Amino acid sequence: MGSVYVVGSVNTDLVVRTPRFPAAGETVVGEAFATYGGGKGANQAIAAARMGARVMLVGAVGDDPYSEQRLADLVCDDVEIEAVARRAGVPGGVALILVAQSGENAITIVPGANGTVTPAEVEAALSGRLRPGDVVCAQLEVPIPAVRAAMAIGRAAKATTVLNATPFTPDARELLDLVDILVVNALEARQLAGVEGADVPVEHAVERLQRLGVDKVVVTLGPRGALFALRETRFRVPAPEVPVVDTTAAGDAFIGALVALLAEGQDWRSLAPCAVWAGALAVQRAGAQPSLPRRAEVEEAVRKVPLMEEPVAGI
Repeated sequence: MGSVYVVGSVNTDLVVRTPRFPAAGETVVGEAFATYGGGKGANQAIAAARMGARVMLVGAVGDDPYSEQRLADLVCDDVEIEAVARRAGVPGGVALILVAQSGENAITIVPGANGTVTPAEVEAALSGRLRPGDVVCAQLEVPIPAVRAAMAIGRAAKATTVLNATPFTPDARELLDLVDILVVNALEARQLAGVEGADVPVEHAVERLQRLGVDKVVVTLGPRGALFALRETRFRVPAPEVPVVDTTAAGDAFIGALVALLAEGQDWRSLAPCAVWAGALAVQRAGAQPSLPRRAEVEEAVRKVPLMEEPVAGI
C-alpha cells in the first residue's frame, strides 16, 4: 500500500452564506458567517486521510493564529505536517467564499504563505522518500515551480503523479508532460486544451489533452458525475441526486478519495464510484473540511446506492 504526498495550499476559509450573489456595485445582506479550515492542498490531504491513506502535506503557513489552527486541524486528521513550513511575518492563506442558497459558491483567494513555497522545499520533503505505488498530488494554489518540482520528483521515483489544475493558469500546460492523471472540471479542461467555449464538447478537450501527453484525464461534471478518460477505455459515472448545501469542497473530496484508493492499488472501476460518492456526500454539509466524508460513509453510500458507469463513445 502506497502513501499519498500532497503539495498544496493551506487556507482559512471565511464563509458568508447569502441569498444570492451580489451584482457589481450591489450590497446584499448575508445570512451567516463562519470560519473553516480550507485550501485545496489541506482539503485533499484531509480527504485522503479520512479515506484511510497515509498522507503527508508539503506547503507553508504564516505565523498568525489562523495558521496555528490550520496545523492543529491537519494533525487531528492524522496528516503529517513536518514538511509544512512556518513563515515568520507572513500571513497564512485566506479564501473569501460566498455561498448562495443554491449551494453554488464564488471564491477569492489571497495566497499569503502559500505563495512562498519553493522547489527546494519540495525537493527536501520528497526526494529519497517516494516509492513506486505512492501518489503525488498537487494543485495550482502554490507556485508553478514548486508544483513542477513535485511532479518531476514523483515521475523520477515512478510514483503516480496527479495534478488538479485549478485555479487555471496557462502556465499549467508546461506541467502536462509530467502528469499521469489530470483532474479538472469541464471549464478547466477546455481552458487547458485551448478550446474554450461552452459549446465545445468536453470530450474534444479531453482528446486534445491526451494528445498533449496526459495518459489519464478525469473531468468532474458537478451534478452529472465525472468522466474518466483512460487510454484503454472511457466511461462516465453519474452523480446521485442529493440535497445541495455547499459545493465548496466537492472536488477536493472527490480527489482525496481518488488518490487514497489509487495508493491502495484499487482499479479504476472500483474507485470511480467511491470518488463520485465522496463528492456527493461533501455537498450535503456546510464548510470545506467539515464536509469531507470518512471512508465508512463513502462505503455505506456505495453499497446502498451503487453508481453504474455509462460508456462513452470513442473520441
